[in-house]
Amino acid sequence: MQQGDLVHIPQGVELWCETERGMRLRRTERPTVGVYLSETSQHIYQVYANGHEWKLKRRDVYPMEERC
Repeated sequence: MQQGDLVHIPQGVELWCETERGMRLRRTERPTVGVYLSETSQHIYQVYANGHEWKLKRRDVYPMEERC
């Protein structure tokens, strides 16, 4: 994936981010569209969704469309 690609995040996926006060954790209540930002490790992606930057497991993110 490339930065800026739209991604599908299914319902029930765990999202997290680190803040000054510690870890913020959230689970998607319904399928969500996000914007791929980067790969922070082999298994973790960073995306922008619901007004925030989040980390989530790579296996839980699907590209919205295939590249040619």
